[in-house]
Amino acid sequence: MLRLPSLRARHLRTVLLVKAIEEHDPAGDVLPFADRGNATLTALRGMSPSEIGRGSATSLSKPAETILLRRAAELAAGLSDRFPVVRRVARSPGAVFGAARALLVLAIAGGAFLSMLDGSRRIDIVAFPLLGVILWNLVAYVVLLLMMLRGRSLDGDGAPLLARLYGRWVRWRTRARLRSAAAFHAPLARGLAAFAGEWASVAQPQLLRRARALLHVCAAAVAAGLVAGLYVRGLVLRYEAGWESTFLTAEQVRVVLKVLYGPASALSGIALPSTAAEVQALSWTASGGVDAAPWIHLIALTAVLYVAIPRTLLALVAGVSSWLAGRALPQPPALIAYGRNVLGGIGAPAGEGIVRVTPYSYSPGREATVGLTRVLSTALGGGVRLDLAEEVRYGGEEYFLHRLEEGLAGTTDFEVLAFNLGSTPERENHGEILEIFRDARRRLPGVSPLLVILDESTFVARMRGDRSYESRLEERRTAWIEFVRRYGVGVCCIDLVREATADPPDAEQAACVRATLLAQT
Repeated sequence: MLRLPSLRARHLRTVLLVKAIEEHDPAGDVLPFADRGNATLTALRGMSPSEIGRGSATSLSKPAETILLRRAAELAAGLSDRFPVVRRVARSPGAVFGAARALLVLAIAGGAFLSMLDGSRRIDIVAFPLLGVILWNLVAYVVLLLMMLRGRSLDGDGAPLLARLYGRWVRWRTRARLRSAAAFHAPLARGLAAFAGEWASVAQPQLLRRARALLHVCAAAVAAGLVAGLYVRGLVLRYEAGWESTFLTAEQVRVVLKVLYGPASALSGIALPSTAAEVQALSWTASGGVDAAPWIHLIALTAVLYVAIPRTLLALVAGVSSWLAGRALPQPPALIAYGRNVLGGIGAPAGEGIVRVTPYSYSPGREATVGLTRVLSTALGGGVRLDLAEEVRYGGEEYFLHRLEEGLAGTTDFEVLAFNLGSTPERENHGEILEIFRDARRRLPGVSPLLVILDESTFVARMRGDRSYESRLEERRTAWIEFVRRYGVGVCCIDLVREATADPPDAEQAACVRATLLAQT
């Protein structure tokens, strides 16, 4: 992976989620093109389009990165509302701690089980389980130290087992999440599966550190369970402590006790046997053992010193490392191309092309036509050419479909459908022509991008001077926008007559046109 500029984990995850769904939803069934264009327009507010194109060959510019993040956040919020599985899958690849509670419970239960392995009321002070737990942890510390000295990375060869286990867990969890999505929405399921795979690869450094932190916590929990088991059983049963060994002499056992329990003895003030004779007196064959209470305290403190404290510190180090890694994850190279494609070179001309404008049940006048030309030229660059088609009247929807199919032959680059804001949106007429475009895009992916422009000029001329003008204009805009977006088509409300003489042209209206059209390319 190239060393590219970095993003916070939660931001990068959101962008990659939207990216994967957009790339697997060419017909706009999951993410309607109207939503994509509107999100782009919202993200552009307050930004300078002239700065967006600046960046290197291997990175997006900061303004472009900000726009991409804003846009993805808005689209992801809508996706999560419509498809709850999106929220669950978005969490799955990063939720290493999703099973943390179960693992901690198992670790504590395992430690408690170790305390009961002898099945008796005796505690062998130099045998398993305490000695086994400590030896296991000491070996782990040595391995970690050797890895550190050899410079092995946590996100590379330093943790191959963790990487394999994590990869299997992610694949299993994602498949489980996607079973329901695949049944009712195949494009969505494909997009989510692609996201899960890409995110698991990109975030591996952070996620493996999280997994390592969890393993340290679980190791400490095993020791805690062992100590808790001894104390709980000691409250209801009378225990005796002692030792027996086929190979060790009393003097050797004394040395073992000093090494094993010496630090705990120094901290607690509980004295250890100082001579071989005192140690011999603790053997089961000599005395049958002694009161276990002091030895349980020593075992508990020893477990804390050798296991709980080191493992907690290691967990903290791994947790901080994970947090730092999550603050700056490298951008995958594919994200750069996606970002530039989505932003479509905003701030630069779209190039030479033909914009075909088809009025529906409305004939724009000369001034409105001039205003429309100025808006489109500002939005897409001076090289575009306007092709004003004849009006499609009520009942002429098949003609519009024919014109759309002509666009597949390369005769047009953008389609604009002009409605009169002064008319009332009707399902049987306006809705039908919008359905034609939506269905054509599903059947024919090469259909040119479509934008609905709502010409406000007639309504403004009729209502200007009325006391309720502002509120009624806003009500009419809202009703039309909601109506058009239901069909997955982008829409911009523009007073075309005013734009004919506006100096300079309205930048926000031009941004709406450009963002909505380029969201479909």
